[in-house]
Amino acid sequence: MIDFLFLDEGLCFSCKKDMVYKYKLCKDCLDKLDYIGNNFELSGNTCYSLYFYNDFMKRLIADYKFSRNTSLKEVFSDMIYRFLVDNNLTDFDYILASPSSKKTVNKRGFDHINLIADDFSNKLGIRKLDEFKKIKNTKSQHTLNRLERGENLKGAFKLDKDIKGSRILLIDDLITTGNTALEIIKELKNKGASEVVTLAICSEKSIN
Repeated sequence: MIDFLFLDEGLCFSCKKDMVYKYKLCKDCLDKLDYIGNNFELSGNTCYSLYFYNDFMKRLIADYKFSRNTSLKEVFSDMIYRFLVDNNLTDFDYILASPSSKKTVNKRGFDHINLIADDFSNKLGIRKLDEFKKIKNTKSQHTLNRLERGENLKGAFKLDKDIKGSRILLIDDLITTGNTALEIIKELKNKGASEVVTLAICSEKSIN
């Protein structure tokens, strides 16, 4: 393991008060994170979740996605990069950032997961699967019941590329029911992917 103590200079990317300690966060902000590092199966597919979606993580993600604090992409990218390297999870042909629709990207002003993936994919030397698109404007999953969530995502994703035999790392910010990941995985495997591993920055519950 690498010692992160004061490897970076400057102020915490979250509170802007104390000096950076790890992942471009100060020690006080780091202490507010609830690390879980789960490894679980999602309908036979391996999935990892790094942190519990507690109040601090909710604020951090909301500040990034909705307040356009895009500097936080470096915080999330560092978290993912170190986890992948420390757990020897780097043998992939492609990295796929869970895509947003054009409507969502235009409204938000940026593709939040894609920005995170840009940084660590370059560090790892793994290509991003930019040909994978979200082609359907779906409703927010948290507003729907379990049955509606599945219907909401049907036909939402498309890949115009042959990826036969490829190992894919799918990245997202939050995993709840796993419906979004499963719909993406279905399209990837229909196009020939041999394995899809999902990694979410956080989860709403500790899954054993």
